[in-house]
Amino acid sequence: MNEIDDKFYYVYSSSLDHKLEIKIGTLEGKRTKPEYDKLLSDPMLKFSGLYQEGCSDLYVTCQVLSDGAPLALPVTTSYKAFTNRWNWNEWVTLPVYYSDLPRNAILAMTIYDCAGPGKVMVVGGTTISFFGKHGMLRQGMFDLRVWPGVEGSENTPGKAPDRGKEQMQRLAKLAKKHRNGHMPKVDWLDRLTFREIEMINEKEKRGSDYMYLMIEFPSVTIDGINHAVVYYEQDGDEMYQFRAQAEVVTVPDYEILQENLVENKHHRLARSLRAGAHGRDAKPTAAERDQLAALVAAPPASPLPASSQDLVWKYRFYLSSHRRALTKFLECVNWNRAVDTVKDITKSTYSLDNTTTKSAFPPEMCEEFVYHEPIETLCFTILPPPRFN
Repeated sequence: MNEIDDKFYYVYSSSLDHKLEIKIGTLEGKRTKPEYDKLLSDPMLKFSGLYQEGCSDLYVTCQVLSDGAPLALPVTTSYKAFTNRWNWNEWVTLPVYYSDLPRNAILAMTIYDCAGPGKVMVVGGTTISFFGKHGMLRQGMFDLRVWPGVEGSENTPGKAPDRGKEQMQRLAKLAKKHRNGHMPKVDWLDRLTFREIEMINEKEKRGSDYMYLMIEFPSVTIDGINHAVVYYEQDGDEMYQFRAQAEVVTVPDYEILQENLVENKHHRLARSLRAGAHGRDAKPTAAERDQLAALVAAPPASPLPASSQDLVWKYRFYLSSHRRALTKFLECVNWNRAVDTVKDITKSTYSLDNTTTKSAFPPEMCEEFVYHEPIETLCFTILPPPRFN
């Protein structure tokens, strides 16, 4: 008789850099055949595994889920031909390390069967969490309830109690206490007890309407001593200070699309509208003359930057000899101010010809200046000829 050991041996999950393994054991229970109307709608079901003599060739897929999302690709059991019982007894290696398992990770298992050429049908699904309510990785064997016709997900808990079959759940908890060393171990009595537990489980499985899948979690042994795997996140106990308010605060600028008062004041001072007559004798340099020639040759619809507008306004009297410079000059005008001055300069300095069209003038000029000019000046040059009824 072994005494109860009051020591608790454990290892952190973050310290295990090994892939997790799960043993797929046996599947017990009877499969319900589909109704006759389903067989009429799909005659190929007659050639599926449901109507096969003996046990059909089933296989199990295992996948790790967290918050309903998969953490890795599913792993499938190898092919095995069954005769009288579905018995895999195969250790499946999951593509997830112990250290990468989150606290709420679950193992979703789905059982599939052949439903015809290139088709599979879902026999049932079940799930079980890797860690218990105290944060320890599960160990030992578990009989999981299989939900028929659905894939394994968070909605198919394998440890859901079956009404009238609570004896199997109670015995599973007692066997866990015995495995963890919370009960004294007597060899001859333990053998008789576990044999009786197996008979009770078999009886309840046969009387249940559900199928049960037996799986086994691995045990971690260090120096011949069984250790429990406790969930622990690396550097999870460190304290981090977070600012309640961010250092960079975005404030909306409501003046971003409005008039720039500083720029408008600069233009007014630079152009000096009150001293417009003093610029009649201004002559551009060679570089400025080439720049003015490029601006005049540009299409009328091309916008002018602020520096080009100031240059055209500075040499507006010099450009009076260029007929194509009228539109460029009018684009430099702020039509909220000095409209009368622009009228005088335009009528006395710039000349209009038949090649000047209405589209060459900005809309502001058409509204403020062109439509108010005498007909004999602009009617036949800018606007189409009037129609008289």
